[in-house]
Amino acid sequence: MAVTLLALFTACKKDFLSTTPPDRVVAENFFNTASDLKIYLNAMYEDRMPTYNAQTNVNNVMLDLRSDVLINSNVITPELNQVSATGVAGNGTATDTWATGFKNIRQDNYLLHYALPKVEKTPASAHFLGEAYFFRALDYFTLLKQYGDLPIVTDLIADDDVANLYMPRKSRYDVAKQIISDLDVAIAGLFPKGQGEAVPGRVNKESAIVLKSRVALYEGSWEYYHGRRSTPFAVAGKDGREFLEMVEPAMQQLIATQGTRIYRTGIEPYNQLFAQNDMSTVDGVFWYRVYDPTKTSFSHNFYVKVIDNAASITDHLVDQYLNKDGSPQIVPTSYGELNTLSTQLDPRFRQTIWTPDRGPAGKIPGRELFTLNLRYPVNAPVLSVATNFISTGYRNWKGAILTSAVPARDGVDDILIRYEEGLLNLAEAKAILGTITQGDIDKTVNVLRSRVGMANMSLGAVAAFPSSAYKEELGFSPTDPNIVNEIRRERTIELALEGYRLDDIKRWAVYDKTINGYTPRGAQLQEFLSYFNDPAKLTADGTSVAGINFPLLITSGTNQNVAAFAGSGRMNPYFKSPQFQQGAQGFYIDPTRDYLAFVPQAQIQLYKAQANVILTQNPGWK
Repeated sequence: MAVTLLALFTACKKDFLSTTPPDRVVAENFFNTASDLKIYLNAMYEDRMPTYNAQTNVNNVMLDLRSDVLINSNVITPELNQVSATGVAGNGTATDTWATGFKNIRQDNYLLHYALPKVEKTPASAHFLGEAYFFRALDYFTLLKQYGDLPIVTDLIADDDVANLYMPRKSRYDVAKQIISDLDVAIAGLFPKGQGEAVPGRVNKESAIVLKSRVALYEGSWEYYHGRRSTPFAVAGKDGREFLEMVEPAMQQLIATQGTRIYRTGIEPYNQLFAQNDMSTVDGVFWYRVYDPTKTSFSHNFYVKVIDNAASITDHLVDQYLNKDGSPQIVPTSYGELNTLSTQLDPRFRQTIWTPDRGPAGKIPGRELFTLNLRYPVNAPVLSVATNFISTGYRNWKGAILTSAVPARDGVDDILIRYEEGLLNLAEAKAILGTITQGDIDKTVNVLRSRVGMANMSLGAVAAFPSSAYKEELGFSPTDPNIVNEIRRERTIELALEGYRLDDIKRWAVYDKTINGYTPRGAQLQEFLSYFNDPAKLTADGTSVAGINFPLLITSGTNQNVAAFAGSGRMNPYFKSPQFQQGAQGFYIDPTRDYLAFVPQAQIQLYKAQANVILTQNPGWK
């Protein structure tokens, strides 16, 4: 039955918002019970939860790839390299964000349209209706981040209802209000995690509350910062306060039941939070995808973080870590050796980025079959690993799975929404509004820091930090109070590599400040030269050097495979490109265009032809 119903949504021929089902009899005899809703929603989960099926960009090792903190090891990120872009909007495809988003919204509306009038009035039904409202909010939020203003459709639309089928775009303010409204309904109906129908892997009340805080912070800060900078993406007459003030009531509701409970088990709880086989009992993990190794060919690929075929972390993450005592790094510190940083910086550095004091990676219990016996990640195509290397030297270690029997096939669940994000949303909203207190910091930021033994944040200490601690190119705003910037830093560190960075620098209106002119840098090249070019060190770690021609890492001549920036000595991962040489142009995005994607031209033309409605294009696109 679920397959039959979902097949209705593939029959649309006129527009992504067209919703008339070809067989009303099926729908009119369905959606009567909670079980009916559950069957329908089961298939919707597959469309909205990430599925990883290869060691490519289709895995959660790459979630921050289009931002400044993570790069592909040997390919320049095209979205950040817009020097020659023409700004001509494309036609779109059947699987782009616009098409997929409105297809999903059509599914949401279909269920709600038929279920609301007749489904049995039980707590289970209320929960599943809450899931539908949650998904519609999530679907609209995905579109909001990509396009801004949108047509708002909250019911079925008949093919001949031209007035509603081809509605103009509403302000992003109105879209965000609709999302919040849907989430309020979802929160009211959903069971808490582990109760009733909120079983492992399903949406629950807590995840809806955190999503509400995320949406409110996103739209509020977007309106606030873009309005202050008078960008083309500002919302006329809005300063963001309305949304920012929604965050605290939502999160206080959650704090009242969750308190300070987050995962604290083991000597590296931050790292191993992401490597748990059963998230149902993990404090602070609210929504997650369940992986059963007996039913899947691939899990979510955290295992590749232990070997050198993933993306490369950059200096824009490393240089943001505070010292373990809570004080800002002195700039040259980041140029020090990895083992020094391991002991000196916020413990989350060591639990996020591999350091050689762990010993040869191939001798870590549980990883012997999958990793070379090297204490440093390979940073160039050498040692018969072809293109598998980490070009900055900063290997991702966060959430490394240490017990897989088969590569990429394990039962580790994939976290989608967690409590810590909600706490940071609260802290940031209050910091922007100027109402944050030490008490707020103690129940948000310091809860996260205490888990890893990091010094507590103090409002007084932060106020005394020098302005040099807040470089604009790292995503900070030197004109804002120090506490606003420190909450930004805390968010970047805590949520590193989880896919939040691009959204953050866009809503802070610093996307162009962070990206333009940026030439990514890595670790100290000499540290790697001293290791990989020393046969004795490699042999001692268990790597056979028989038949290897030294030096492995070559810094000049026709066989050059590594290079460093003058002065700092840090690796230049893109040294072969003139655009990324010392003092060259680096990355570039158009600050008047690239904060939002283009509206597909095919849709603009369709609206005009079918209803004489102007579907406006986003700023800067032609």
